[in-house]
Amino acid sequence: MLIQDRFEKCTFSNSERVVIDFILNQKMDIQNMTTKEIGEATYTAPSTLIRIAHKMGFQGWNELKSAYLQELKYLETHFCHVDANIPFLENDTIMSIASKIAILKKESIDDTLSLITHDDLQKAIQIIRKASSIHLFAVSNNLLITQEFKHNMSRIQKHVEICSLQSEILFQATLAASSTCAIIVSYSGETDILNRCILALKQNQIPIIAITNIGDNTTARLSDCVLKICTREKLYSKIATYSTDSAIEYLLDVIYSCVFALDYQYNLDLRMKTSQVIESDRYSTVELIKEEHYK
Repeated sequence: MLIQDRFEKCTFSNSERVVIDFILNQKMDIQNMTTKEIGEATYTAPSTLIRIAHKMGFQGWNELKSAYLQELKYLETHFCHVDANIPFLENDTIMSIASKIAILKKESIDDTLSLITHDDLQKAIQIIRKASSIHLFAVSNNLLITQEFKHNMSRIQKHVEICSLQSEILFQATLAASSTCAIIVSYSGETDILNRCILALKQNQIPIIAITNIGDNTTARLSDCVLKICTREKLYSKIATYSTDSAIEYLLDVIYSCVFALDYQYNLDLRMKTSQVIESDRYSTVELIKEEHYK
C-alpha cells in the first residue's frame, strides 16, 4: 500500500488527521518545512508528526517524510503520456492505438528502470550467483511471463524451476533445498498462496527475491531483497496488463543479463556454440539476419 493510501486509511486522532490533511494537500511543499512550521500551520504540536510516523511504522518523522516525498516524486515525474489502465479509447484509429501501446510499454520500462537501485540489484544477483538453482513462483498471467526467463537461464546452465500447477507450488516451496534461492513475482504483493510459499521457504532458510509494486506489502516485507516495478495499473479495472507485463519482462531480462555478465565470455561462447549446433538448419533470404556460414 502506498503511503498516501495509508494516510487515508489508518486510524488517527482529530489533531493527527488535521496534520495528515495538510500533508496531503501541500504535497512536495512540505519538503523544506520543519516540524515546528507544520505544527504552526496546522495549530498542532510538533510531536503530533512523530506520533503519526510511529503509527505508520516509521522510526520518526524524518524517515516518514523522506519516504513520502520519494513516493510523490515517483508518482509525479513519470508516466505523463498514456493511462496505463485505459491506454486507448473507442474512437482511436488503429495507428493511434499502435502508437499508444508503444508509448505505454516504453514508459513502463523507463519507469521500472528509475526504481532499480544498484544495491538492490547487486544483492539479487549475488543471491542467484550463490544458489544451486532458482525456484520461481508466480500465478496467472505472471506465470506465463516467467517462462522466457527460465528459457534464457537454461541456455547458460542456470536451472530455474517453475511449477505451472498453482495447487502444487506450496509443495515445491516446502521441499526446496536450502542451497537454492527463490524469486517471487507478485504485482499486488498480497497473493495469499505466494506469501504462504514465502513462509515455507523461510523455514528452509532460502533467500527470497521479490518483484513487486512500490508500496508497502506483505511479499516485500517477507522477502530478503525487493526489486520494484512500474506501479500504475489497477488490479482489474483495465483493458489489459500491458504495463505490468512489460515491467516484469524487462526486470527479468535485466536479472538474466546481469547473471550472464558474471562470466561473460564463457556464457557468450556457450550460447554461440550450442545455438550453432542446434539451430544450424535455420535459414533466411534476408541478408541482414543471415549467419556468416550462409553468406
